[in-house]
Amino acid sequence: MTDSIGIEYVTDKAGNKSKVLISYEDWQRIEASFKKWEAYEGLKSALVEVKLMQQGQLPKRDMKTFLDEC
Repeated sequence: MTDSIGIEYVTDKAGNKSKVLISYEDWQRIEASFKKWEAYEGLKSALVEVKLMQQGQLPKRDMKTFLDEC
């Protein structure tokens, strides 16, 4: 992903990198990728939770309790 991004580094007087600059267009693409990843991680987490409930390692919740949490 980062190969196609124009990255500029901001350095301090000693030459240490302190900030990164990218175009707004590149940031929008990165942000969209983050949102997809967050959605995937949320689904993955939910599936793990269901499996633990099925195994009796977590208490099961009824639909009303689940919806109240949302």
